[in-house]
Amino acid sequence: MPGRLIPNFVRGSGSLHSSVSSTPIHSNASSTTSVNEIITHATGLKKHGHSTPDRARSPERRLSFSMDHLIHPHRDHSKDKEKRKSLGRAGRSKERITREELAVPPVKLDVLVESPPLVCYGNPSNSTGALFSGRMRVNVADFAGEVILNHFDVRLVSKNTTKKPVSSHCPNCQTRTEDLTRWNFLTESLHLKPGQHDFPFSYLFPGHLPATCNGALGQVEYFLLAHAQTIHGEEFTLQMPLNVRRALIPGNDKSSIRIFPPTNLTGRIVLPSVVHPIGKFPVEMTLSGVVDKGDETQTRWRLRKMMWRIEEHQKIVSTACQKHSHKIGGEGKGVLHQETRIIGHNEEKSGWKTDFDTAGGEISMQFDASICPTGNVVCDMEAPNGLEVKHNLVIELIVAEEFCPNRNTRLITPTGAARVLRMQFNLHVTERSGLGISWDEEMPPVYEDVPASPPGYTKPDDNRSVIEDYNGSPLPLPDYEDLERMESLRLDSDSTHSSNQSAPSIRGRMRFTADDLITDHTPPPSEPVSRAPSRAASIDSSGQV
Repeated sequence: MPGRLIPNFVRGSGSLHSSVSSTPIHSNASSTTSVNEIITHATGLKKHGHSTPDRARSPERRLSFSMDHLIHPHRDHSKDKEKRKSLGRAGRSKERITREELAVPPVKLDVLVESPPLVCYGNPSNSTGALFSGRMRVNVADFAGEVILNHFDVRLVSKNTTKKPVSSHCPNCQTRTEDLTRWNFLTESLHLKPGQHDFPFSYLFPGHLPATCNGALGQVEYFLLAHAQTIHGEEFTLQMPLNVRRALIPGNDKSSIRIFPPTNLTGRIVLPSVVHPIGKFPVEMTLSGVVDKGDETQTRWRLRKMMWRIEEHQKIVSTACQKHSHKIGGEGKGVLHQETRIIGHNEEKSGWKTDFDTAGGEISMQFDASICPTGNVVCDMEAPNGLEVKHNLVIELIVAEEFCPNRNTRLITPTGAARVLRMQFNLHVTERSGLGISWDEEMPPVYEDVPASPPGYTKPDDNRSVIEDYNGSPLPLPDYEDLERMESLRLDSDSTHSSNQSAPSIRGRMRFTADDLITDHTPPPSEPVSRAPSRAASIDSSGQV
C-alpha cells in the first residue's frame, strides 16, 4: 500500500528502523503516533550528533522524479515539466530586462524640427520646393562624463523601391538610394560635457522631387540619417523618416463636354480643379438632346440608372542592376508594370430632374463623389524612377428610348432600345494645401532688399554714446518743386503784421513747415487769441454759427 511505503522512505538510520519495528501496531491511529515519535527522535539526534543530512530536517521530504513515477504511475507529470520550464524562462527574462535597463547608452541622438511640414506647392515644373530646418541634438548622460567625438555627420537620402524588381532576391534591383545632401559637423575631435548640445542644419527640397508615397508597384521615401563615433570606437546612429507632400492650389472649376453619336445626346460635366483623398467633392452633370420631335410623334431618352467610379492607374518601369541587366536585354532597359484599381464607386437610380418641354430636352443632376479613405490612395505623381500615378472619374449612364404622340405625351410606349453612355475625366488628386503659403512668400526680406539704414550708435570705453557720421549712399529726397507754396503762411517780416491782424481767422487752418521756421529775425509775440469761435464753427454740423 502507498501509505505503508511512506515511512520507509522517511527514515534514514538503523536505529530508527528498530524503534519502528518494536512498536506494536494496533490501528491507524497508533501507526500515526509511531511515525510522529520517530520523526521527533530523529530531529533530536540530528541536533546532538549532526550526523543526519540537512534534507532530513523537513518533516515531508520531497520525492525524486523517478520515485514519484513508481509511487504514482497514473499521475500526469507533463504539467510539472512545463511549470519548471516556465519558471526558468521567467527568471531569464527578468535577468535580460535588468541588463537592458543597466545598458543605457552614454550618448543619444535626437532631432528637433523647426520648419513647418514639408509641402511643395504647385506643379513640379514651377514649385519652389519646401524648406527643412532643425537642430541635431546630442544628449550626453551624466554618468558618461566627458565624451570625445571624432566623427559626426548627417545625411539626407531618398530611397526609391520597386515592388516588381527584375530579380526578386537582388537588393540592388529592388532599391535605389541617392544622397540629397550631407553635413559634416566636425573637422577635428570635439569634447562634449554632460548635457545637451545642438547642431543646426537646413536644406531646401527642390520642387521637382516626387512626394512620399507607398503604392502597389513602388515606394518613395526620404530619411535623415545621423552617425556619430567616439575616439574609443563607440558608434551612435539615428534614422528619421521624412514625409514630403505636394499640394496643388485650387482654381476654377473645369467644364467638359462629351458627344455621343449617332444620337443627339450631349453630356456636360462640371468638376473641381483638384480632389483630396479625404472628403467629398460635388459633380454637376447635364444631359441635353434627349428629345427628338417630329410632326406628329416624338422620340425621347429617359435616364434609368447612373453609376460612377474613381480609378487609380499606376505604372512603373523596373530597371535591372549591372549584374542582372542581361535578363532584359542589356543596360538602360526596363520592364513596364501596370495596375488599375477602383478606389471609390456608387450608383444612383433617382435624384435627377427630367425636362422634356424645353427645346431638345434636358436631364440634370448633382451628386457627391468621394474616395475611400481606407484605400491607401496615392496622389498624382511622376517619379524619376518610372513610377507614375493618375486618377480618372468614369461615369456611366443607362438610357432607354421611348415613343409618344405629340397630342398626348402620357401615352408612352417603350421601343426596347437602350444605350450605355460612358464618360471619362481626369482627376487631379492632391493633398490639402492648408493656407497655401510657400516658404518663399512668408520669409522675411533679405539684406539686399533692405534700404540704407540711419547712422548707428556706438558705446566707446567711457560708456558714453556718440553719433557717427553716415557715410553710406545718399537717401532719395522727395521733390518739393511741384508743390504749391502758400505765401500767406510764411513768417517773414512782411507777413508778420498781416498775420497779427488776421490771427483769429488764420489760426484755425495754419500748418507750419520747415521753411516757415527759417526767418531773418524773430517776430514779436502775438497776443493770445481765443479759439472758442472757431471751435464752435467746426462743431456745428448744421453749418450755422
